[in-house]
Amino acid sequence: MVVAGVTGKTGSVVARAIQAAPDMHLIGGLSQKHAGTSLGGLWGDSNVNVVLCATLAEVAIPYAVLVDFTEATSAAERLYEAIERGWDLVVGTTGFSSEVRQELAQRVADKGVGAAMIANFSLGAWVAERLAEEAARFFPAVEIVEGHHLGKHDRPSGTAKAMAERLAATLSRAPGDIPVHSLRLPGLVAHQAVVFGSLGQVLTIRHDVHDRTAYVDGVLAAVRQIAHFRGRVVTNLGEILEHGMRPSAQQS
Repeated sequence: MVVAGVTGKTGSVVARAIQAAPDMHLIGGLSQKHAGTSLGGLWGDSNVNVVLCATLAEVAIPYAVLVDFTEATSAAERLYEAIERGWDLVVGTTGFSSEVRQELAQRVADKGVGAAMIANFSLGAWVAERLAEEAARFFPAVEIVEGHHLGKHDRPSGTAKAMAERLAATLSRAPGDIPVHSLRLPGLVAHQAVVFGSLGQVLTIRHDVHDRTAYVDGVLAAVRQIAHFRGRVVTNLGEILEHGMRPSAQQS
């Protein structure tokens, strides 16, 4: 695996989890700020023999899964380059335009690589989506409130957009018809509440991430399963998780 954003808040947590996983091997990391530096030196771990690079072009290996937790402006060209090299993708970066997402999907299909582009890799967010879809069948009046740290560039978040799309599909509405309220405040990490209202009652489905280790299980599952989804972009973590639960997938 090669991790882009390996020294960032989420990328570093994911990279450490990859390094610790017995069935994975961290072979590269991308960081503009720390290019040329030993990742093991930054971590204080002499067992990590990875020298950080500034760009993907500097990573001289024939194949890897690129795990990207950066920001949309810089990520798009890097993802295009990885696809051209025949690499599979696991992407937690959000904020891409619809045009970029369409271009990525076309290139993934053309090159036959696998790509998981998932707004939120936490298991709790996926469960909350399923619960909200069920609740929407009985509570059509709904709004979303999401809050993130000050460094979160996109507003609303990719998680909130995905939730709005799922609720809109359930309710046969346009995604823009589901109100989304965004907070960017110090002290927050990643939080979302889906609030349903009806006569005499309110139902709230809430998910809070207090630590970025919440994303690790979903990312590792995607890395393990992405080869089974080549030729298309997976946007629903449930597809990854459910495929991994099948006996045939566990044996492959």
